[in-house]
Amino acid sequence: MPTLRKNLTSQQALDELERLYDGAVDALREAIKAFTENGTLPDATARAQGLFVYPELRITWRGDGPQQNRTRAWGRFTHTGSYSTTITRPALLRHYISEQLQMLEKEYQLEIDVGPSSQEIPYPYVIDGSDLSLDRTMSAGIARHFPTTELSQIGDETADGLFHADAKSPLSHFDALRTDFSLARLRHYTGTSVEHFQPFVLFTNYTRYVDEFVRWAIEQVRDPSTPYDSLACAGDVVLTADTADSESMLSDLAWKKHQMPAWHLTSPKSSRYYAD
Repeated sequence: MPTLRKNLTSQQALDELERLYDGAVDALREAIKAFTENGTLPDATARAQGLFVYPELRITWRGDGPQQNRTRAWGRFTHTGSYSTTITRPALLRHYISEQLQMLEKEYQLEIDVGPSSQEIPYPYVIDGSDLSLDRTMSAGIARHFPTTELSQIGDETADGLFHADAKSPLSHFDALRTDFSLARLRHYTGTSVEHFQPFVLFTNYTRYVDEFVRWAIEQVRDPSTPYDSLACAGDVVLTADTADSESMLSDLAWKKHQMPAWHLTSPKSSRYYAD
């Protein structure tokens, strides 16, 4: 079972977060596969020791070093002590987490630790991207023997300041469970993978604007002089320059299947745009 690794640099911490998360996801997927194929139950002892848990990021600041009057509302400590949060999808969120950690690392003398948490990953959050073949008849059985989504555990306690004074201070407003729930909602409502989301958003409730954006986006993807390489559409349809008859790949059914269908014009470069 994984153990706590201490005194890491920010990049070492990110690598360890990815390693622990990927290991837990792989273990959960393999256990679900074994259960659905031959009824094998997950090992209770291994599960109790953290087989399916999110990794936890912990930062300790003891007040060492020169103090500065930092007025920004984020990326700073208001008091000494230990701070922690659980992390999901560390590869997807790596740029953001890295930016935050490097700012703290640069301005404070702190200790960064990474280890397993006590918070299990609900099985619905590992189905996408796997080779698991599940149907609705399996849901009840899987939910009895594997961690599942409990909305009662996804609260606003941290944002509302309702955490125990004797516990570690929260490192972020939202933990892994809340983040995974939000990512799942994005996919549910938009019909697209969260990996396709871009930094800029255009909201509209007029279909003609969407049609015009899609037409223009297809032209951008086909033009080798532009930085764009794909248009990700509601329904998990991804159009590239090699897609034949792109227009026929798009379906009006997206409006009926998804409440907030999205189209993402993607680029491998850092400057990206997307439209919802």
